[in-house]
Parts: sequence; structure tokens; C-alpha cells
Amino acid sequence: MAMTAPTGLYAYGLTGARPQQLALPGIDRRYPVFVLEKRGLHAIVSAIDILDFQARAKRAFAALTQNAGVEAGSASEAGAEAETLLQAHEHVVATLMQEMPVVPFTFGTILRDEQAAMKLLRDDELRFKSLLAVFTGKAEWGVKVYADRQQFARHVAQTTPVLREQTEQRARLSRGAAYLASRKMEEELKNSAASRLASITVTMFHALADLACEAKPNKTLPRKLTGKQSDMVLNAAYLVESEQAARFCRQGQALQEQYAPLGLSLEITGPWPPYNFI
Repeated sequence: MAMTAPTGLYAYGLTGARPQQLALPGIDRRYPVFVLEKRGLHAIVSAIDILDFQARAKRAFAALTQNAGVEAGSASEAGAEAETLLQAHEHVVATLMQEMPVVPFTFGTILRDEQAAMKLLRDDELRFKSLLAVFTGKAEWGVKVYADRQQFARHVAQTTPVLREQTEQRARLSRGAAYLASRKMEEELKNSAASRLASITVTMFHALADLACEAKPNKTLPRKLTGKQSDMVLNAAYLVESEQAARFCRQGQALQEQYAPLGLSLEITGPWPPYNFI
């Protein structure tokens, strides 16, 4: 397929064997997905108008990240456009993943032409083949933990002997002394709660990591992006063997039940292509 600027190739990922499921529309639905092969590696690509795609993506994601100053209707349209683009990318990768191991490329990966694609496969041949071997029989699972900090602080106050004793002593103090004691207790409670929450978060991360081949903590996201009333305190990705997936999910459910009374909630999503382990 001849390519002339500004048309290029949108790259979804690569496989070791040639996929059978190739009757797929590309991210630009005018062009179907096709395969480019080099040295036993198969790049999954489709033609794309580079300038048009970049303009669409820029408008959609810029509006989403700056939605505080965007009208509700415009923000909704931007969200729909961003979701359409992301789903188109993900549909191709997920379809391939059902058939064989895939090294997924990051959303928005664009190659100039077929020659550039061939160069990528040639230059990174060993790394790509190593990744395909690692990903065989595995998938990525995501884990997010949210904390109701007020409920968690109440739990810490009730279960920490020193803080409980200080609360009892404060009730016997004069009004002025009680006020000063309260201020001191608030600071101690804040520090104790933060330390305890960090310790529990680490415990949860490692309890699931023990059932995974690899585990990776990611940056937590603010409420304006999660849409949650509670704070995200853990955002992790795990590379899990297919045979361990059910056990991994059961462990997540057990952690949810164990820590729910403290104001923590755990969400597991997957299986996903292993984007976090490239």
C-alpha cells in the first residue's frame, strides 16, 4: 500500500504469528487494519490522515483535561470523541489478544510509512520477541484502592490506644486546655492515619503482587479524573498468568472485605493488554 504525506500508518501493536482476525476497521474507519511482516514479527497497522487524527485527538483530550472552563455540552462532546478514539484503538488490540500474545503500542503511535514500520521491527527485534515470550499466557489486571479518609481517621482514633487515652483525658480538662489538647490530637491523628494508610496500601499491593509475575505501582489520580468521592490511594498494574487470574481476583475480594470496615474500597479490572509492562 503506497503512502504519501500527510497519510501515515497508525500502529496498534505487534504479534509473532500472522493474525487470522484482520477484518477490522482502523481508528480512521475509512481504512482497514492490515499487517506488515519483518523477521517473524507482524506489525498491526492501518492508514491514517496524520494531521486530521492529531487535530481530533488534541481537541478531544485538551477539552477533557481543561473541562473546568468548558461548557457542559462541549465537555460531553469531547468526552465522547476521546472515548471513540480510545475504543477504536482498544478494539483492535483486544481482538488480537483473544487469538495470540500481543505487544500493544501506546495510543497515538504513528509511523511515517511502511519503511519506518519495517525499521522499527528490525531495530527492536530482540526486545519485541522477548516481550512476546514474556506475555504468552498472561494478561494485565488493574487494581485501584480508594479511601474515605474521614471514616479511616475515625477507625484509627478508636483503635490507637494513645489516641483513645488522650480523648478520655480531654473530657476532664478545662475548656481552654481541652481546646489545646484537641488541636494537638488532630495533628497526631492526621499523622497516625497517614502512616497507617500508607502501611495498609503497601500490604495490599504486595498481597496481590505475590500472585503476579510482575507488579507496577502507578501514579494515583485526583478526584476530578476518577469521579469518586473518596481519594485514590493505590493505582497498580499486575501481569498475571491466565491460570492464576481467578485466584488473583479472589485475593482482591478478600482484601476488599477485610478493609471495607476501615473505609477502603478495592476495584479490580481486566484482563487487559499488558500496556504497563512494555
